[in-house]
Amino acid sequence: MKILKELDELIAAEVISPEVAERIRHYAEQRTQSNSSHRLLTVFGALGAILIALGVIVLLAHNWDELPRWIKTFFSFLPLLAGQAACGYLLFKKGLTSWWGEAAAAFTALTIGATIAMVHQVYNLPDSSFASFLTLWLILALPTLYLMRSRATAVLYYIGIGALCILGYREWPTYYTSLVTFALILPFYIWHIRYKANSVITYAFHWLTVVFSGIALFILSANIRDDGAILWFVLLSAIYLMIGKYLQTSIYYNAYKVAALLCIPICFFIEDFPSFNNYTLYTTIAIVLFYFLLIAKYYYIDKKEKALDLVLVFPLLYIFSIYLVRLYLYDLVILAFGAYYIWKGFKSERSLVVNYGLSVISVEIAIRFFDSYYPFIIKGIVFILLGIGFFVANYFILKQKKNA
Repeated sequence: MKILKELDELIAAEVISPEVAERIRHYAEQRTQSNSSHRLLTVFGALGAILIALGVIVLLAHNWDELPRWIKTFFSFLPLLAGQAACGYLLFKKGLTSWWGEAAAAFTALTIGATIAMVHQVYNLPDSSFASFLTLWLILALPTLYLMRSRATAVLYYIGIGALCILGYREWPTYYTSLVTFALILPFYIWHIRYKANSVITYAFHWLTVVFSGIALFILSANIRDDGAILWFVLLSAIYLMIGKYLQTSIYYNAYKVAALLCIPICFFIEDFPSFNNYTLYTTIAIVLFYFLLIAKYYYIDKKEKALDLVLVFPLLYIFSIYLVRLYLYDLVILAFGAYYIWKGFKSERSLVVNYGLSVISVEIAIRFFDSYYPFIIKGIVFILLGIGFFVANYFILKQKKNA
């Protein structure tokens, strides 16, 4: 808890007494221990449910061919019915706060897939694609996810829609289905953003959403055989930057901001110049206008910050560079990007930000050197100077913190 860092200052200012401060520390310690224990029980409970479900499947598979059809049907539905009974009992009798709820929900979600597969095998139903099987599994697992508010089931669901999206390569119906199934979990994700913004599982959902969006964009570019994939990733990074602004969490937990700050320099390093046909041009203009609306809403309507963060300009500079097809603009923009973060790191006394800016500049120089015919002596001297720059920058940051 942040207040723990200010207790000594509050005592010195006689805002609270030492006895009150001690009670606050005791409460914070108990709460931390309780939360950590609950997380561990939830994780191991979900893991236990997964192992039990797999064990049941293996045991049934061992003597499966020797059983009559009605017994096969009974055993096909037995794990699912047991899971649903456990979920119903916990939902109406015990409540959803227990880690048993996570375990029961994860078990039920997994047995849905096992039941579908076994019924298909028992009755020799017509062959269907794995994508169809996965789609049915995901849709049938949704009621369990929402009724039990199961975070473990949500993580499994994200894995499923990611796999479904990958299966959508060259198959438009499967790809669109993955987008629909992704939309079905968004209310659950948005609820966590609104009411559990600082929860660890919400941070995990941020990352899962970022990864799925990246996969979906990559598969879309591959399906339409578009040479402007890098441009779309830069535009996606621009939207990520604004979403990250609204989340207002630490950089260590802000998946959108981290993904954008990794993606933007990588796209600059690749140096791709897509052709601007009518489709690319109009789509880019529409996304840029939407980007401007987000910026205007954030700074002028919601008034979250007063000064414009210059990092929001760099995606636009990327578009400007590729539209003019000028390589030197690429180099200037990425060097300015790195220099901006070096300056920002010194201003905020954060060595991580300074090292990030230095890393961007170092990679850019390394790429240009390997593409050039400079003598190895010059290349070596430049890399030595960059290494010295890392040491000097971090030394000054530490000195500033010490003086402060």
